Amino acid sequence: MTRSQAFCDRYGLKMPILLAPMAGACPVSLSIAAANAGSMGAMGALVMPPSGIRDWLREFRANTSGPLQINTWIPDPDPARDAAAEARVRAFLSAWGPPVLASAGDVTRPDFVYQCETFLAAAPSADASIFGICLD
Repeated sequence: MTRSQAFCDRYGLKMPILLAPMAGACPVSLSIAAANAGSMGAMGALVMPPSGIRDWLREFRANTSGPLQINTWIPDPDPARDAAAEARVRAFLSAWGPPVLASAGDVTRPDFVYQCETFLAAAPSADASIFGICLD
């Protein structure tokens, strides 16, 4: 048995094609279409809170019984901020485009632990991280 056929058999695929699970680039409608065509749908959940993940999954499962992978990023610790260095970078970038707000770096990421708990409760075909750790 070929490797690709074994992969297809394991996940119930008609073809060894997967939608890339990129944050913000995997609308549920595209994942539904991919799964209904015989490949694996994908959710890039990096910036999604658990409620958004559940809503996305609810729509996916209401429209397909195909396989699904969920991908997220295992976060690094929050970086140390340097206001003076950030101001210099914003000043430099302003020469090529619109001003960058001082608040641009004030991003609050979804809680990784709650995301993972939501993934486990969802029981997708595959969970993965961008670092290659796969929980199958």
